[in-house]
Amino acid sequence: MFPKPTSYDNGNNHRLVHFFDQKIHGDFERIEDILADASRHTRAACEAISQLPYEAFKPLQRWSGDLGKHLEKNSLLSEGFLHAARSALCEIAKLEVELAPGLIDDATRHLRDALEASYRVSDLLAAEQAIAKHRGNRN
Repeated sequence: MFPKPTSYDNGNNHRLVHFFDQKIHGDFERIEDILADASRHTRAACEAISQLPYEAFKPLQRWSGDLGKHLEKNSLLSEGFLHAARSALCEIAKLEVELAPGLIDDATRHLRDALEASYRVSDLLAAEQAIAKHRGNRN
């Protein structure tokens, strides 16, 4: 990064300087935040599912319970969580949107966001392991 200037030339030129207090980080530096986002989205999805009318909630009851258990154990990278989230999404897709359009949309969006965050963290960890393995083979 360039050092902050201590003096500015006042000749016939124009200079625009931007100073940013925070460094911009990539996903790998934010891995904990991404996993915390997965927890937040899963919690919000479970809340939306629990507010559905009974006829819409009934087919999702099992998956909502499984998602809650994975939240308690903080196991959002496990195959069990991924299966429960994907299965819940499949069941939500079968629901008639007229039953509760806002809640169904919210539950779907939050579950997709939770899955995306979980997959992203898994991908970052797998990349880190592959790089470590590659570096170990070179030495």
